[in-house]
Amino acid sequence: MSFKVDAYSDIGTKKNVNQDALLIKQATVKTIGNVCLGVLCDGMGGLSCGEVASAAFIDRMDSWFKGEFPKLLETLGENVDLELLIEKVKNQWNDITTEINDKLKSYGIEKGIRLGTTVVAIIIIGNKYLVMNVGDSRAYKFYKKKIEQVSHDQSYVQQQLELGRMTEEEAKHSDKKSVLLQSIGASEHVVPECFYGETERGWHFLLCSDGLWRKLTHKEIIGITPQKDGIKRLTDLVKNRGETDNISGLIISI
Repeated sequence: MSFKVDAYSDIGTKKNVNQDALLIKQATVKTIGNVCLGVLCDGMGGLSCGEVASAAFIDRMDSWFKGEFPKLLETLGENVDLELLIEKVKNQWNDITTEINDKLKSYGIEKGIRLGTTVVAIIIIGNKYLVMNVGDSRAYKFYKKKIEQVSHDQSYVQQQLELGRMTEEEAKHSDKKSVLLQSIGASEHVVPECFYGETERGWHFLLCSDGLWRKLTHKEIIGITPQKDGIKRLTDLVKNRGETDNISGLIISI
């Protein structure tokens, strides 16, 4: 499979620093064909140095793709079992999450600050994908008029929705909608959530920070994202609707 990608990040209308960070990497591997990695991090806006936290995770995933991922492929030989490969990637990503969480906590203690980041990441290998998330940055997949949120928000309002203690309308207007249950660097221990699936030509995957998804409908995501400069178009749309947070997204189309 081949991939078409697009990405855009905007500081927003009120923030002094863009604490979001993005990564898209592609490679062609003899044993498995084309591979695409996408990672999006949203540094914690209410904490100090969120941009340091998001950049640290992005840099680590970049080094993983360049170094550890090729070594992993070498250990699997010529006939690669994709399900086994995906499982090993998941384990390595879990280890990276723990590693960066510990490093950011130590850095925060040393500097006397608090910092953290969300993450949503995807890797597409052959006809299979793996999504990992911590926090409330999201991954969507869509095909024609069908859309699904792949990731699961680790947030207070999502928890209350699932417990039946809050309605969708109450969640939308809650003053706690930015309160996270987990973030990398600001949590004692972090447990990422991982999601597996199969894909085929014609599917699109959108990774986005809450600054992008909060003020969009599914219809708008489906209709606008795949267009030329689609992420920027969505960004302009939510800014016109009053979004003030950093706004970032990336799309991988198959």
